[in-house]
Parts: sequence; structure tokens; C-alpha cells
Amino acid sequence: MNALKVETEQKIINAAQEIFIEKGLQGARMQEIADRAGINKALLHYYFRSKEQLFDAIFQGTFQRIIPQFAQILRMKTKPEEMLQALLEFYNNFFMENPYMPQFFFHEIWQNPDRIAGIIKSQAMHPEELVATLKDKLPPLSDSAFFPQHMMANVMGMLLFPHIARPLFQRLFFNNDDQQYNLFLAERTEFLMNMLGGLMGGHSVDLSNAPDENF
Repeated sequence: MNALKVETEQKIINAAQEIFIEKGLQGARMQEIADRAGINKALLHYYFRSKEQLFDAIFQGTFQRIIPQFAQILRMKTKPEEMLQALLEFYNNFFMENPYMPQFFFHEIWQNPDRIAGIIKSQAMHPEELVATLKDKLPPLSDSAFFPQHMMANVMGMLLFPHIARPLFQRLFFNNDDQQYNLFLAERTEFLMNMLGGLMGGHSVDLSNAPDENF
């Protein structure tokens, strides 16, 4: 693909990301995407036959960046707390660099859960493998049959919520200051490791110097 085609395709993808964030897949229109990209609709259809194909291309591109890394971290022969550290660092940094992604992702979870599940599985991310890996690596902290699922929900929820709820959270607790909120997000990995790392390693957790997040 020559440089002009690469540039045009990237313009389309950037424009589509913005439209999908604003309106979701169902509310987006190809003409609107073409207008935002600064091209005509015929050229848009030359690159992507439908908005569904464009949507899938954006998600496939994103998951090709994050799912293999996720799988690699899970397969690392490390202690549970080291695995947790690697996961938190990678995903917190990823969402800070791609602030559109959490809202985009969770909007579509509710609108098209089967589509999203299919895209994730297409990247060789098998839920059964994830559960088995967590059972093998995590210390026996609970008798629950769903302990790995609880841990994934806890970690991902605590990591993702500040990114998903940024517009509201930033206004409520940071006087809508972008710089302060970015500093807050940058501290999330260390804070969550202080809170969860000791638990994973079987040691006490010292939160005496950590910010109060008991909201």
C-alpha cells in the first residue's frame, strides 16, 4: 500500500473513531464519516464497504495491539504480583494514550456484545485459558468457584473506571483540571499495586501513604 493510501485510510479510521465515540455504531453514518475525513463517500466505500466493516477494522486493529500483550503477560513464568504489575502498567498506559477507547468499548458492549466477544476470541484470547491461568497463579484467597472471574472484575473495574468516567470524575474531584487528572491516572498503577500487590503476594498492605479513594 503506497503512502497516499495509508494516509487516506488513517484519516478514515481517525474520523470513524470520533463518530463512533459520539454516536456508536448504530448512530454513525458513512456520509458523516466521509465528511469528517475530508473525502467523498465513494472513496470511503472504496476503502470500507460498510460502517460495520470499518468498525471491525478499528476494533481488530486495537485488539491486535492489546490482546497478544495480555496473553503474553498471563503466560509469563512470574510471581502473581509481578504478573499483576505488568498488567496494570500496560493497560493503564494504553488507556492514557488512547482515551477514546474505554468509552468506545463499553458503549458497544451494551449495543453489540456478540460482535465484541467474537472480535476478542478472533485474537486467540480464550476465556477458558484465562480462567485456568488465574486459578493456577493466584493464591487460594477464596473458596468461590468464580474466584478468577471475581479477581478479573475487581482489577479491570478499578483500572478502567477512572478512564471511563473521566468527564464526570474530573469535574467532581479535580475541578475539571486535565493536568491534575492525568497525574491521578499516572498514579493508578502504583496505588493499585499497593492495594492489591500485597494481597496477591500474601503480605499485609500498607495504604498509610496512599490517597483516600473510599468514595
